[in-house]
Amino acid sequence: MEKESISKDMKTVAIVCGGDTSEHDVSMRSAAGIESFLDKERYIIYKVEIHARHWEAILPDGSRSQVDRNDFTFDNERGERVRPDFCYITIHGVPGENGILQGYLDLIGMPYSTSDVLVEAMTYDKFVLNNYMRSLGVAVADSMLIRRGQADRVSDDDIIKHVGLPCFVKPASGGSSFGTTKVKEAAALRPAIELALREGEDVMVEAFMRQTTSHQMVFQGVVYDFGFGLTVQFLHKPRLVSRHGLDREV
Repeated sequence: MEKESISKDMKTVAIVCGGDTSEHDVSMRSAAGIESFLDKERYIIYKVEIHARHWEAILPDGSRSQVDRNDFTFDNERGERVRPDFCYITIHGVPGENGILQGYLDLIGMPYSTSDVLVEAMTYDKFVLNNYMRSLGVAVADSMLIRRGQADRVSDDDIIKHVGLPCFVKPASGGSSFGTTKVKEAAALRPAIELALREGEDVMVEAFMRQTTSHQMVFQGVVYDFGFGLTVQFLHKPRLVSRHGLDREV
């Protein structure tokens, strides 16, 4: 009875993973990492894998339960209907990093871990974000956008004149794990553009920024508070510290 009472008081967290891009498997590994950090004595944890129209909760015995997209509910291992209290989004790419999933969760009133729709949509498109930051006076690399079906309208000479060599060719949307090429000579531009178009609708060609930077790694404990008592502690979160006095968390 006491164990059942404790279970009823525990919050249910859905780690939403998978997605519709080449980074699907990367997301699944990220979800396993997040699950290992969460306190199993305080939270009931399910991974929810999303791929296109297939949304499934992965149950403790490895079986799967279909997620009702009307309210994000599913049947647990005991046949009970579950609606998570919180979604920890760990999808790399569509629909978890471009605002689509955030918009859905907003509509059904489900709290989640990431930024809101506008921020996610803007930051997912590198070209849009770069131009927004440039409008605020932030120095960003020169770049140009090539849309699908229009690559033949832009010559290699046009690209080199605008951004120079070497340059980076990458999908405008998404991460940089797939479809990104550092181009050092003109002959490599077209293959790089074709590769990037396999991952997205638009291609961003970005100038190479040359600099000399030295880093050292500093490990520290970081605790994130997501509200309603959900905290996640990362004991080895690295921080890169440059010799110029700037630092960033990774």
